[in-house]
Amino acid sequence: MRILQLNPHLTTAELSGKLTACNNIHQRSYWQILLSVSFNPNKKAEEYAAFLGVTKSKVYKVVELYNKEGAGFTDSLKWGGRRSATSHMSFEDEEKMMRDLKIKAKDGKVLVAKHIRKIVETKVGKAVSDDYIWDLFKRHNWKKKMPRPEHPKKNKEKQEEFKKNSRKYWLPPE
Repeated sequence: MRILQLNPHLTTAELSGKLTACNNIHQRSYWQILLSVSFNPNKKAEEYAAFLGVTKSKVYKVVELYNKEGAGFTDSLKWGGRRSATSHMSFEDEEKMMRDLKIKAKDGKVLVAKHIRKIVETKVGKAVSDDYIWDLFKRHNWKKKMPRPEHPKKNKEKQEEFKKNSRKYWLPPE
């Protein structure tokens, strides 16, 4: 196991200032790791990970990035978020399409996911997955709204009779 050391890009006071000024919770944990390594030099990554509640690989990754790129290493981080390679349309195009669909829905036309999927496929020019459609709904704050399902063979008379007769079992005695 290797011993971690930081390149002297920032002093411990500057690292502490970066930690307190940081609003992003993920980046805050990065500055916390770096501050711990600067205050307690020559320890193993397992010790830092156990103390800070992070994984050993995260400690190694953050220290390596800081040593390689310096104090501005958080500016170049691009973890998470939508990948342009997997998105079929830009957010603005999606937004325009969803506005048009909203107008159709207000006109009284019922919108179902499979119909919207066909509209998206014609716009994109290729097949899209169901997950893409549901992610599209989530990105644009659309919710799935439908009536509560009923059994097709439901018998109303039997149900009412059951309600009348079962009350004596679940009501407290008088």
